[in-house]
Amino acid sequence: MENVTLPIDTREAGGKGPARRLRMIGKLPGVLYGLGKTAPISVDPKTIEATLLEEGGKSKIFTLKGANADGRYALIKDYQVDPLSRRLVHVDLMEIDIKKKIIVNVKLTYVGKSVGVAEGGVLNIIGREIEVRCLPNAIPKHIDVNVETLKIGDSIHLDQVALPEGVEKISQTNPTPVTVVPPATEQELAAAPTPTA
Repeated sequence: MENVTLPIDTREAGGKGPARRLRMIGKLPGVLYGLGKTAPISVDPKTIEATLLEEGGKSKIFTLKGANADGRYALIKDYQVDPLSRRLVHVDLMEIDIKKKIIVNVKLTYVGKSVGVAEGGVLNIIGREIEVRCLPNAIPKHIDVNVETLKIGDSIHLDQVALPEGVEKISQTNPTPVTVVPPATEQELAAAPTPTA
């Protein structure tokens, strides 16, 4: 995954007032969780918004510039959105060592039309992402899960999901991210609660 340069500035720590003033001038307050230290920062919200809209955006590596962090690397650790305006109000960045493996969540993408669905079954998606460990530059945008051969009653377990080279799963168990279930019977449909207006 390609790196993106992210200019950052130091900011006044703590309090809603300073953070509000930053937003008024078009800056997004945040925190950089460094390798052993933490620093209040501000960034351009447009860069963060554009990154979050991309597939695998939370796993995109930023090359930091400014605030005595030139040449260091970080990922989006967390972010907050205003519930009314839906605008970003805060972002947390986590500094990483690109030479060391990290743990991240990667989206699962289900591809193909299963045999069971063609026969009237329903694709039941249980897991939409997987926790993996890999080097930062090897983080995949998504991991494909081919469901074409699944018949009604079949399922795919995590151990059956093919991972890219250099990517390893974290889970010690073998959960089921997807199954094909039989279509609902007329009795089940009749017993289902009727939605109210």
